Amino acid sequence: MKKLNNLLTLLLILPLMLWGQSSPPSIVTGTVKDTRGNPLPGVTVTVAGNEKTGTQTDNNGQFRISVANSGTLKFSFIGYQEERIPVAGKKELMVSLTETATALSDVIVVGYGTQKKVNLTGAVVTVNSAELNKRVVTNPATMLQGKLPGLTVVENSGEPGNQGVSLRVRGQGTYSGAGNDPLVIVNGIPGNLTALNPNDIESVTVLKDAASASIYGTRAANGVILVTTKQGAKNGLHLEYSYNMGITSPTRMLKLITNSVEYMELYNKALVHSGQAAAYPASFIDQYRNATDKTRYPDVNWLDVLFRTTYVQNHYLNVSGGRAGTNYTVGMGLTDEPGTMLGFANKKYTLQFNLTSEVNKRVTFGMNMNFNYNDRKYPRQGAQDQFLAALSQAPMYGPIVPDGTGHYTFRGDPYVYHNKNPVAIAENVQASDRAYYLQSNLFLNVKVLEGLSWETRGGFNFSFNKVKDFRPVIPQYDWFTGQFATNLDVGTKGLIVTDKNNIYPVVYTQLTYNKKFGDHTFKVLGGAQEEYFKEENLNGYRRDFPSNDLPELNAAGADGQTTGGTAFEWSLRSYYGRLNYDYRDKYLFEANLRYDGSSRFKKDTRWGLFPSFSAGWRIGQEPFMKGLSWLTDLKLRASWGRLGNQNIGNYPYQSILTVGYNYPMDNTVLSPGVLRTALVDENIRWETTQVFDVGVDFAVFDNKLSITADWYNKRTFNILRAAQVPGWLGLSAPTVNRGTMQNIGWEFGLNYNNRIGEVTYGVGVNFQTYKNELVKFGAREITGTAIKEEGLPWQTFYLYEVTGIFQSDDDIKNSPQQQYTPKPGDLKYRDVNNDGKINASDRTYVDGAFPDFNYSFNLNAAWRNFDFSAFFYGVQGQKFYVTGWGLEPFRQSTPPTTEWRDAWTPENKNATLPHIYVQGYGPISSSPSDFFLKDASFFRLKNVQLGYNVKAELLKRAGITALRVYFAGDNLFTFTRYPGLDPERSSGGDFVNYPQNKVYSFGARVTF
Repeated sequence: MKKLNNLLTLLLILPLMLWGQSSPPSIVTGTVKDTRGNPLPGVTVTVAGNEKTGTQTDNNGQFRISVANSGTLKFSFIGYQEERIPVAGKKELMVSLTETATALSDVIVVGYGTQKKVNLTGAVVTVNSAELNKRVVTNPATMLQGKLPGLTVVENSGEPGNQGVSLRVRGQGTYSGAGNDPLVIVNGIPGNLTALNPNDIESVTVLKDAASASIYGTRAANGVILVTTKQGAKNGLHLEYSYNMGITSPTRMLKLITNSVEYMELYNKALVHSGQAAAYPASFIDQYRNATDKTRYPDVNWLDVLFRTTYVQNHYLNVSGGRAGTNYTVGMGLTDEPGTMLGFANKKYTLQFNLTSEVNKRVTFGMNMNFNYNDRKYPRQGAQDQFLAALSQAPMYGPIVPDGTGHYTFRGDPYVYHNKNPVAIAENVQASDRAYYLQSNLFLNVKVLEGLSWETRGGFNFSFNKVKDFRPVIPQYDWFTGQFATNLDVGTKGLIVTDKNNIYPVVYTQLTYNKKFGDHTFKVLGGAQEEYFKEENLNGYRRDFPSNDLPELNAAGADGQTTGGTAFEWSLRSYYGRLNYDYRDKYLFEANLRYDGSSRFKKDTRWGLFPSFSAGWRIGQEPFMKGLSWLTDLKLRASWGRLGNQNIGNYPYQSILTVGYNYPMDNTVLSPGVLRTALVDENIRWETTQVFDVGVDFAVFDNKLSITADWYNKRTFNILRAAQVPGWLGLSAPTVNRGTMQNIGWEFGLNYNNRIGEVTYGVGVNFQTYKNELVKFGAREITGTAIKEEGLPWQTFYLYEVTGIFQSDDDIKNSPQQQYTPKPGDLKYRDVNNDGKINASDRTYVDGAFPDFNYSFNLNAAWRNFDFSAFFYGVQGQKFYVTGWGLEPFRQSTPPTTEWRDAWTPENKNATLPHIYVQGYGPISSSPSDFFLKDASFFRLKNVQLGYNVKAELLKRAGITALRVYFAGDNLFTFTRYPGLDPERSSGGDFVNYPQNKVYSFGARVTF
C-alpha cells in the first residue's frame, strides 16, 4: 500500500516537475557585435543542449530564433570567445563577442586555399565585410582605401562609372608597358573587382610579398588581391533589402572672377603686359557697366551652369538560406548615379549567385556567378574636355541666347576665342557605353583520403561592350543678334559604333595533403592551371544623317563609310606547388614554386620559374616568454621570392609587316605593298620582381591591442621597355629587357579595441612609406617637366626654380640674363650653375614625384543600439605639376581665379603671384618651373556614419527581424594647400579634372 501511495505521488508530481523545468518556446531576436561595435555576420546561434536547433546572424549581425523562456543560447564564431546567455524570458538580446587570445588563428583566404593567420609567414593583410561596408560607395575598389597597409587606393575622378580607381601594392614597381596593376582573384578565378556589388563581398585579402604571391607566378609582380563573396546561411531563409540615397555635389570648386566688367578690364591688362593689344573697347565694357538688363548683359559663372547637385540611389536585395547540406545566396543590386557634371550618368545592375552543396561527406559541389551590366552616358570627348570647354567661356553671355527661342549660343563675345558650348555638347553629343560582364565558375572538392583532398575549379569571364558615338548637326546662334552663326563643333560628324568582346576561360586542378606527425605538421599542395584569352573588336562609321532622331548606321548613306576589325589572343600554362611546415605551432616554414609558360614569348624563352621561401617564429609561445602576462602573441617572420610580369602586349618578339604602303613600279605605276616599321628582339623574357620582407606581428592585453609591421625591398629587373635608339634609324625601337627599379619601404598597422561600461570603441591606424629609385635605365631622358636618370626616383621633377618676382627694370639689369625678355612683375629664375644666364643647364631636380608617406585613421564606437564610425585618410609630401585652364589666367579666355586679384602690380609689389598675363606668355608659360609645382599633401575626412538598430519589439507586428537606419557622409572635409579641385589623384597634368563628390547619404537595411 505504501509503495502504491509513493507511485501515485510520483505520478502527480512528475508533470509539475516537467512543467517547472520547461516552458513553451518563444521568438527571441537580437544583434551580435564585436568589441568595436561592428556587427558580426555568420555567427552560429544555437540552443544549448539542442545544437540541431539554430541559425546564423545576417549581414547586420542580427538573428531570430525560437527558444524556451528558460533556455540558453550559445553564440560561437571563429576567433571569438564562445558566449552562453540564458534567455530568462527576454525577447531581445544585445550580444558582444570578445576576440580570443588565439584570434591570430582565424582562417583567411590565401592563394589556392586557406590558412590559419597564426601560421602565415608572408606579408598578408585582410579585411572583412563588416569593416568594408561602413562606406556607402558605388565602386567597391574605393572601399579598400586606408584599410590595408601596403595597398594604395586613389580615386582619380568622380565621373559616374569611370572613377579611374588606381590600386597599387607597395608603390610603382616598373615603368614598362606591363603596368603596375595588381592581379585580382574573385572566388578563385581572375576577375574584376569593380564589377561586384559592395554588399556581396565577404572579405578582401592582399598578398603583398613574394612569399605569399609567388603561387601566382607571372601574374603577381604587382601583388595579388583576393576577393571572396558571401555564401548562404546554413539554416533557414533570410531576406534582406537595403536602400540608400546620396545627395551628391562636388567636393570643391574653383572661385572665378565672373563679373563681366572686371573680367574684361583684367583681360585687357593681361594682354598689354603680354605684349599684345587690348581686346575690349571701352564702349563695349560700358554696355555691361551701365546695363539695366542683366539678362542681355549678364555675369555668368559657367561652372554653376555645368555642375549641379544630384541624387544617387542604391538598391540591394539579398535572399540566402540553406538546409540539408546545401546553402545559397542571391544578391541583386541597382545603382542609379547621375553625374554632378552635366551630361554624365551611369546605371549599374549586379547579380550575384553562390551555391554550395555537400553531396555526401566526401564530395562538395558548388558554383559562383557574378553578372554586371553598366549603362554609361558621357559627352563624346570626356569629362576633362567638358570642364575645359566651360572654363573657356567668358562671363558676358550664357549657354542659351536671351531671345526666348531656346537656341544654343555660339558666342556673345566677338573679341576672343570662339569656344564650343558645353551645354549643347552635354545635351546632344553623348556617347553611350553599354557593358555586359559575366564571371562564373564551378568547383568540385573531393576528400580522397584522410588528409588528402582534390579540388577542381573551372570558369570563364565574358565581357561585351557596345559604344555608340553619335555626333549630330546642332545649330548655334549669336548672343546679341539671335542670328544663325555656325554649327556646334562636334569633331567628325556622323555615327561611330564599336563592339568589343572577350572571353577568358580558366581551369585548375590541385591536390592538397595535410598530415600531422606528433609535433610536426605538413601541408603540401600541387596543381596545374590553363588560361586562354581572346578579344575581338569591330567598328563601323557613317556620316550625313538626314535627321538627329535616328542614330543608326543604316539611316545614313554609304558614301564615305568605313569599317574595321581586330582580334588578338594569348594563353598561359602553369604548374604550381606549396609546402607548409610547422613545429608545435612555433617554428614555421613555407616554400612556393610556380612554373609558367606564356604564348607572349617565343619557345626558347617562354617558361619561367618563380620560387619563394618564408619562415616564421612565434617567439611568444616560447617558455621564456610565458611570464609576460600582458603578451598575447608575438611572431617574427621573413620571406624572399621572385615574381613575374608578362602583360606586355601580344607577341612583341615577332617582326610585323604593315600593309597600306604603295611602291612605284617601273617609275610609273604605284603598287600596294607592305613595310617593316619596327625592330624586334626575339630573345626577350619575363620581367622579374624580387621581394625581400621582414615583419613582426604581436598582440597584447588579451588582444585588445594588435600591431603588425613590415620592412621590404622590392626590386624589379629585366624590365620590358622600348630600347633607346637614335631617331635617324627610321624604325620603331624594339622591346628589350633593360632596366631595374627598386622600392624600399615599410608598413605599419595598429588596432586597439576596448570597452567602457556599455560603450565599446576601437581605433585603427595604418601608415606606409617607401622610396623609389631608378637603379638601371641607360642614357638619361628629359621629357617635359621630368627626368629619368639612374639613382633618382622615376620621373623626378626637373624644373627651373623661381626665386621671386622682378620688381623693377634695375632688378632685371642686375639679375642673370633670362631666356626671354622679362618685365617688372615677371618671374625670376635661379642661376643654378652661376654662369650669369638662364638656360636649360639651370634646370634642377625637385622632390615630390612620390609622396613621403600615406596614413589613415579608423574610429568606431557603439552604445546600446547606436553605432558610429569615422575614417580619415591623408597623404604627405606629394606634389603635382599642373598647368592650363583654371590655373593660368585667360588660358583660351578662361576667367582667372579670385587669387589673381592680388597679382603683382607696381602698387602691389609684395604679391606672391606675378603680373597677370595671357596664355603663351613666354617668360612664364614657356618655362617649366616650380611655379607650376603645387603641394598636394592633404588630410581628408573620407567617411563618417551614424547608425541605429531599431528595437525588435517595435518590428514584430510587421514581421521584420531587424531594421537599421543610418546617416553617412563622404569627403566632408579636406585640409590641404593644394589650390585645385582635388589633391587626391595619382598624377598631375591639366589643373582640372572631374572632381570627387561630397555625399550626404541616408539609408536603411531591413531583414525579414
